[in-house]
Amino acid sequence: MASSLLAVTLALLPRPPSQASGARRWPCRPLSHPGSERRRAPPLHASLEEAVESDGVVVIGSGIGGLSCACLLARYRVPVLVLESHVHAGGAAHSFTRRGYTFDSGPSLWAGLARPSVNPLRQVLDAVEESSSIEWAEYDGWGMVLPEGRFFFRTGDDKSWEATLDAFGGRSSREQWAQLLRTTAPVTRASAATPPMVLRSDPWVLLPLLRCLPGLLTAAPHAALLNGPFSATMDAAQLKDPFVKAWLDYLAFALSGLDARGTLGAAVAFTLGDLYRPGATLDYPIGGSGAVIEALCSGVAKFGGEVRTGAHVERLLVEGGRAAGVVLRSGEVIRAGRAVVSNADVWATVGLIPPEYRPPPRQGGGGALNAALPMTPSFMHLHLGFRGGEGLPEGLGIHYSVILDDFYDIEAERNMVIISIPTLLDPALAPDGHHVLHAYYAADEPYEAWEKVQPGTAEYDALKVERAAPLWTAVERIIPDIRSRVVVEMVASPLTHERFLRRSRGTYGPPLFAGDDGQTIPYAKTQLEGLLHCGDSCFPGIGVPSAAASGINAANTLVSPWLQLALMNELDSKGQLNP
Repeated sequence: MASSLLAVTLALLPRPPSQASGARRWPCRPLSHPGSERRRAPPLHASLEEAVESDGVVVIGSGIGGLSCACLLARYRVPVLVLESHVHAGGAAHSFTRRGYTFDSGPSLWAGLARPSVNPLRQVLDAVEESSSIEWAEYDGWGMVLPEGRFFFRTGDDKSWEATLDAFGGRSSREQWAQLLRTTAPVTRASAATPPMVLRSDPWVLLPLLRCLPGLLTAAPHAALLNGPFSATMDAAQLKDPFVKAWLDYLAFALSGLDARGTLGAAVAFTLGDLYRPGATLDYPIGGSGAVIEALCSGVAKFGGEVRTGAHVERLLVEGGRAAGVVLRSGEVIRAGRAVVSNADVWATVGLIPPEYRPPPRQGGGGALNAALPMTPSFMHLHLGFRGGEGLPEGLGIHYSVILDDFYDIEAERNMVIISIPTLLDPALAPDGHHVLHAYYAADEPYEAWEKVQPGTAEYDALKVERAAPLWTAVERIIPDIRSRVVVEMVASPLTHERFLRRSRGTYGPPLFAGDDGQTIPYAKTQLEGLLHCGDSCFPGIGVPSAAASGINAANTLVSPWLQLALMNELDSKGQLNP
């Protein structure tokens, strides 16, 4: 998905990284690839099998972006250490267990991972040979509960979708949908034309681009639609039907927490192509999202890296105007000879930099390390462990989207609730005869309602009950007697996100399109030499595929293009680069 943004990448190329001479690396020796000898490679490497990089990298945070970056760095033989403040790796994607129930803390909708694809996360897993370590359960859609009625969105089924258009759209909805597909077809093809492994944030990107020249030429005529908001594609298709427009806003919001005006055209175009492809399915990892995180951590360790939890980074170590490592809350100093990569959000990252080295908040019209970027609102979560058995609704599904108030104003506060019941695919996540349920509203819970209350107080507990009420309303529309079945109940607020996930003001991240004042979403390179960025606070934005792509981008920027090309060739030889 993110690989289709290459026109923007070319337009915003930063300076190539410099390498500090004589830098000390942190004390973890890289492992050579199984079957190869350890040896020092020349500055530009012709083969992955010959490469053993020397200078180490510290990655702050073990979210999808940080772990994806660390996996590739380890695969490139760069010594890499991931430091995670929480006791669980995975950031917003980790799993946790309470009283025998295993819950996902974050994403519950996965796609493009059960088999080789251009999904950036799948390509990271392929690169570190961990794709086969995850068992994926496949299913074919989710339930939609609107104020106007209900329908089941079945992936890859044109007849089912035509019936939905007939029921909810206007008289011309089928024709308008066909026009949209005609308009998006070349955009969809272009969005999949170049693999995410091509990404890097320096002028050397030209080499992997040349390798993908046919795909790049395919994408070039559609750059404006790929790199602009999806609303531009909708305008090009001359959409008028309110339901069709609302559905596209809904898909955009599910991807990014923003409607079609704020979501990248490439992301939505690729998603349309993926969801409506004949026979398309969705994926769920057996073991929950924690199984994906475990595979990524295993990939880091397999090639000599390390993931350390319970290691809170207090500040960045800056020497000679360059990021040289980190200082932990314990006082331990860990040096990074090559670079530090922050997977923390942009506002937290700026807070780690000593004040004298912090860039002005709007330097460069926005860009990297811009703490003046706007924040999306936060989350509310409801985690339930409940009894199954008789009385559960017939045909209960794994996923639902419940629109409480207005399908035609998808960004309205506490309007859309996403519900997941993964035990319908993986019963082992709960005790026998029981289920787990995760309900949340994403990017539409304002932090302002919480900033003056203190966790652990009666006021805080009362506010959780009040603000979680719409979550219960949504769940009861799926399972009317859910309250009588509950064994375990947990409510997570924006303050929970702020405390455990180190999300500044509990935010979902910065909006990709920050407005008309010249601000841009940050790229991997920053104004501070030796400091790079990955995660949902930088290119290409919010969501699991985007976060993984940002990690690819940062990792590739830190190694020679020849290593990058060698990995691309290896993946291509296995049918994993651009299947």
